[in-house]
Amino acid sequence: MKKFQILAYSLLICTLFFSSCNQTVKKENSEASTPIFLDTLSANQKWMQAINDKNIELLSNLYTENAMVLSLNGVDLANRNDILELVPNSDFVVKSVSTTKRIEASDSYDYEIGRFINKDNGLAKHLIIWNTSNNEDKRELEFIMETDGSNVDLKEIDKQRANWITLCNAHDAKALIENVYSENTMYYNRGRLLIGRNDLVTEYAYMNNEQYQLTLNPILVEPVSETIVYEFGQCKGSYNGKYILVWQKNAQGIWQVLFDSNI
Repeated sequence: MKKFQILAYSLLICTLFFSSCNQTVKKENSEASTPIFLDTLSANQKWMQAINDKNIELLSNLYTENAMVLSLNGVDLANRNDILELVPNSDFVVKSVSTTKRIEASDSYDYEIGRFINKDNGLAKHLIIWNTSNNEDKRELEFIMETDGSNVDLKEIDKQRANWITLCNAHDAKALIENVYSENTMYYNRGRLLIGRNDLVTEYAYMNNEQYQLTLNPILVEPVSETIVYEFGQCKGSYNGKYILVWQKNAQGIWQVLFDSNI
C-alpha cells in the first residue's frame, strides 16, 4: 500500500508516515491552496499558509511555547521548538483544512475535531486543544491520525462510556482505569501530561469520594479509523466542564481510552 507522508498536523512530524501502512487511506480531491491576506484567515488557514510558505515566524505565533503533538506513538513533538525545527526540511503541503466541530471548553480553551488533506490527497483527522487566552487562538495540543474510511460500531463506544460512568460512580478509580484505559494511556490538563495507568489512578483519586458523581454526555463522536475514535462532550455532576476522549480498539477488540483530557 502507498504510504502518505504527513506532518503531524502542524508540520508535525514532517517525516512521519501514517502509522498503518497496510491500510487504505481515504483520499479526497481538493484544489491546491492559494495565497490569501493573512488578516482574513482563520487560525487553521493561517496554519496551512504558514506551512506551505515555510513561514516560521507566523507558525511560531500559532502555537503555545509548550505545545505538543501526540499520536498512537505517544508524544511525537514535545514543544513548539520541536515543531518549528521540522518545517524548513519538510516538503509537506496542506491542500485544505477544515473544522468538523469546535466547542468552547472554558474561558481560555476550545476543543476542535477537524481534518486536513496533504499534497498526495492523504486525509487525516486532528483533535486540537486551543488556548484562547489573550484573545488569540493558539494550538496547545494536537492529536493526529490518518483516516481510512472504516465503519465503526459506535454502540460499542456507548457501552464502554456507560462502563466508564458506572465505575466512576462506584468510587473505584483503580477499577475504572484498569478496565477502561489502555496501559499507555495519556491524560492532559493545562500543560501537564501524565502517561500510564498508575499516574492516572493517582490523578483520579478524588473519584473515590462517595459524594462524587459524574456522567459523560457526548457532543461529537468522530470515527477516524477501524481502531481510533475521537470524542468530546459535556460532563455533568461533580464536575461540569467539557471532556475529550480518544478511544482505541485493542488487539482483543475492546475499546479503551488512549487519551483523556478535561480543562
